[in-house]
Amino acid sequence: MYQRIGVSVVAILLAAGSAQAASKQVQYGPPPAWVVPAPKTTEAPTPEGAPMRVVYNDLQTRLGRDGDEMYIAYRVKLLTPEALMLGNTRATWNAGSDDIFVHALKIYRGDRVIDVLADNKFQVLQRENNLDYAMLDGQMTAVLQTPGLQVGDEIVFAATIRRKDPTLGDRSYGAIQIPPTGQLGAYRMRLVWPDGRPVQWRATPDLGTLSPVASDDRNELTYELRDPKSAIVADGAPSRVNLRRTIEYSGFTSWADVSHHVQPLFDGGATLAPNSPVREEARKIAQQTGDPTARAEAALRLVQDRIRYVYVGLDGGNFRPATADETWSRRFGDCKAKTVLLIALLRELGVSAEPVLGNTAGGDGTNERLPSPTVFNHVLVKATIGGRAYWLDGTRMGDRGLATLPPPPFRWALPVRSGTVDLEPVAAEPPAVPQLVEVIAIDASRGPSVPARFKAQQVMRGDAVVNLRTTLAGLSPDDAERQEKAYWRQQLDQVEPDTVTWRYDEAQGALILAMEGEGKPGWEGDAADGQSLDIYGAGFSPPGEYKRPKEQDQAAPWLTEYPRYRCWATTIRLPPAGPKRAWTYRAEPVNRRLGGVAYWREAELRDGVVRTVMSRRVYTPEITAAEAKATNDALPTFDNNISIVFEAPARLVKAAGPKPVAGAPAFGVKDPDVIDWSSPDAPCAAPAEPPSPSSPKAAK
Repeated sequence: MYQRIGVSVVAILLAAGSAQAASKQVQYGPPPAWVVPAPKTTEAPTPEGAPMRVVYNDLQTRLGRDGDEMYIAYRVKLLTPEALMLGNTRATWNAGSDDIFVHALKIYRGDRVIDVLADNKFQVLQRENNLDYAMLDGQMTAVLQTPGLQVGDEIVFAATIRRKDPTLGDRSYGAIQIPPTGQLGAYRMRLVWPDGRPVQWRATPDLGTLSPVASDDRNELTYELRDPKSAIVADGAPSRVNLRRTIEYSGFTSWADVSHHVQPLFDGGATLAPNSPVREEARKIAQQTGDPTARAEAALRLVQDRIRYVYVGLDGGNFRPATADETWSRRFGDCKAKTVLLIALLRELGVSAEPVLGNTAGGDGTNERLPSPTVFNHVLVKATIGGRAYWLDGTRMGDRGLATLPPPPFRWALPVRSGTVDLEPVAAEPPAVPQLVEVIAIDASRGPSVPARFKAQQVMRGDAVVNLRTTLAGLSPDDAERQEKAYWRQQLDQVEPDTVTWRYDEAQGALILAMEGEGKPGWEGDAADGQSLDIYGAGFSPPGEYKRPKEQDQAAPWLTEYPRYRCWATTIRLPPAGPKRAWTYRAEPVNRRLGGVAYWREAELRDGVVRTVMSRRVYTPEITAAEAKATNDALPTFDNNISIVFEAPARLVKAAGPKPVAGAPAFGVKDPDVIDWSSPDAPCAAPAEPPSPSSPKAAK
């Protein structure tokens, strides 16, 4: 359970994690006896024009042997009409897990106190908020439109969510957080737990030194913040660096403790009945091939293609997966269900595999957190074949070969197994192939005054490709053609497409869009002074300068665009050069690393055809402050010139000799028109490892 306290002009939201089945209705009653009175009002003057003034915002959490309780209360003075939106009070809870008790909803108007709940009750208006996103999470939503609310009123609200987790035993876990934004008022976080209950807690360093106070057979940790300014965070830094005003707590003793609590749920879910139809599916795969790699690929395809994704969090389902047999029978499931089904298949096929917990947002800083299930939001399968690990995600679509599987987005992963286990780092693996390859071939051989023929191709990879392929396949041929032509007009606005095509390469997981048309390349100059043409897709934009305000942490690392990888290839068939002139070009070879990015470019001019290939590959998720400084220092040397092909005096071109290339020629002796740019062997990367930013070559 992760709880934040704060007031916005939109709504107040109460949320809780999974718990023992409770009520589908809002209940009413007094606050629990362990709750203490609200913090005292602050005296700082309210800024002129402020829409509201927080009197207090209070969050108290009690961890108990019979479950946990989270109490939230606030009092806010409404100063402008915009703040009246706070009268839309909203509460959410899990009907299969939580009890919610509303204690107060009152209006203070001068000396008058109006008890809103005396004549009004919350109404459950919406169930399964995320059904459109294939999620059955059991969340309930109740609202109460506070009647008669006026500017100048003070609104008071208080409620408690009671929680007991049947899935992971009696362990407490979660976090409390005060928003990092600055807003006048009194804010408090209070954590209470009984003596003898094992609880770890950790506060972010900005909270200073905190110590629990023991009294009346319980421990109490309190932090109060009065009239806070906004917390200072580091621009561009990873999330772990910018965590502020947070207290986390956990009853788990270690990451192994978390894994061991989850392991029986997944192991039981993957256990098949003696007459399970899943066994028959595994038998069919085994009859087709004895190769463990091919068997794993077939099992993954079966789970991805034949089980649709639906998140199921009902009845304690946040961590408890549906069984493999149940998932196969109903043909839908979430990441947990798909994982246990895939595990069951792989076990039948003799492939070593285990579930692994991770966080699709990256899980940055997980190793610095207390052991808790809340840091994970996804589970997939880690299979080991021939000593190599493969990450199989049943919730993805279109994965066909283990060799082309993308690495997981996790920075940290927790294997789910018995015995020795711990949180494991997941090494960043730069993508082996680009997510986008743009290929343009221009036949300008008829001369600058005549429209040129264009052939263009885009090779796309990634999760979005599956949806795009489905969309295109669902269109009529005429509609698909119209949409493709409109797309290419946006990409190359000087070209009028004649023909467009698309195809999907299942083996490569690539969508290939192609276009042929006619247009003006954009020649400059004239016959007297010589012609020139900027080369499409052959010039780099320089990195941005890494710079933070002086009050921010200058030693913090910087995030990159990892794992972004793009490649561009251009071919231009040139017209005959003018009298006493010859064609040459400016596109210096590039092969360097800077700011976590590998830049590579090479070019050649041969037989009246200029060819360039260029790529930009982000190979690391973040860079250090020292690497950022080295990048800033190297910016003056970065080649961000526009690549160009132009006519020059023939004698000067001859005297200059052939241009150097960065490595082995990308095109070699091949006709570039026959290169398969969807292939993993397409020449989109440097043939040799580029130098690091600190090397002498990198500084040139």
